[in-house]
Amino acid sequence: MASADYGRPNSLSDHERKNLAILEVIRRGKSVSRTDISRVTGLNIVTVSNYINDYIQKGLIVEKGYDSSTGGRRPTIVELKSDYTHVIGVELGINWIRTVLTDLEVNIIASSKKERPREDAETVINCVGSSIEEVLKASKLEKSKIKGICVAASGLVDKEAGTVHSTIGTVSVSMPINLSLNRKFGIDTFLENDATAAAYGEWALTLDTDTKVMLYMFSGVGCGIVINGEVFRGATGIAGETSLRDHLEPTDLWIGRLSALGPWAFHLGIPDDVKARIKEGADTKISKIAKNPDDVTLEMVFKAAKENDKVAVEAIERAGSTLGIRIAFLVNLLNPDVIIIGGGIEQAGSVLLDSVRRAVKRWAFEEMAEVVKIIPARLGDSSVSVGAATLVIRNVFSRI
Repeated sequence: MASADYGRPNSLSDHERKNLAILEVIRRGKSVSRTDISRVTGLNIVTVSNYINDYIQKGLIVEKGYDSSTGGRRPTIVELKSDYTHVIGVELGINWIRTVLTDLEVNIIASSKKERPREDAETVINCVGSSIEEVLKASKLEKSKIKGICVAASGLVDKEAGTVHSTIGTVSVSMPINLSLNRKFGIDTFLENDATAAAYGEWALTLDTDTKVMLYMFSGVGCGIVINGEVFRGATGIAGETSLRDHLEPTDLWIGRLSALGPWAFHLGIPDDVKARIKEGADTKISKIAKNPDDVTLEMVFKAAKENDKVAVEAIERAGSTLGIRIAFLVNLLNPDVIIIGGGIEQAGSVLLDSVRRAVKRWAFEEMAEVVKIIPARLGDSSVSVGAATLVIRNVFSRI
């Protein structure tokens, strides 16, 4: 499996594109007829039948009963043989390493969660390897039954070198993760950015195929882009960074404590906002939960906001407004029909989302702001690892 060009539009041949289109319709539809597939994909029925017959011979697809008929011969129903092969998706996050082993319908067979080591790159890779060993053991599957592994990492991912320039608080992985895991398990392995993996997972598992342009905001630190079902990676494979390389000077554009274009923490500065309010003497339930202001966490703020704590609600609303300005710029630039808020920040609920929506409505052009739907991520804590698994499945489908 060539990781450098994985998933780029130009890397797929016409045959591979047809494979992917047909098999995605079957996966999403569970039980569909050749006529259904032809209608959704736009491929003629003869082409669809030829591909389906090939899949049946390979054991990837099975025929199962008949569909209702409006006249003439009843069409046969085809289904994906979900256990034809299995895949592994890994999230190499800031704090956690989450790993899932799934079948081709993205049913999770086994999972693992480990705290990410803070030591050197070798320790991080060994921990990823240990998590993969755990899911293999739990699934009771042989390595030969696993078609591929995708490691989706936070930070700047160099797919060709197999390295990750990590974000603040983690060590960079300067050793080739993909080659290390390939040697260890004998399974094709590739790297991906965490926001990109989560974006594709949300598109593949929660949205309709007619979604033209989808953006996945991984909190405020990154953005996954899916256009017409294709992951957009840019010229060198790292598109989606929504901030400038370095912090701006104080003379540049700032919004409260955050620069509009500078790098942000994944928590959007919400805990810092609350800490400052507590030190100013604000009355909040959070001061009773945290022993001192420096102990305030994002989870504490979210919990207090659900209990209508004014300080918590206002902090989340300010963060949502700030995030909304950045999103409004992307709305004007890319004219998406769906924007998904994820990365954990969506757990703030409607307080954050409504604030984001108000800001987008204010700052984006009306014609584009009225079209875009801003919704929370639906895959939860598993969004990155499951998204990574869907990317391996995409590769299986296209190159069957």
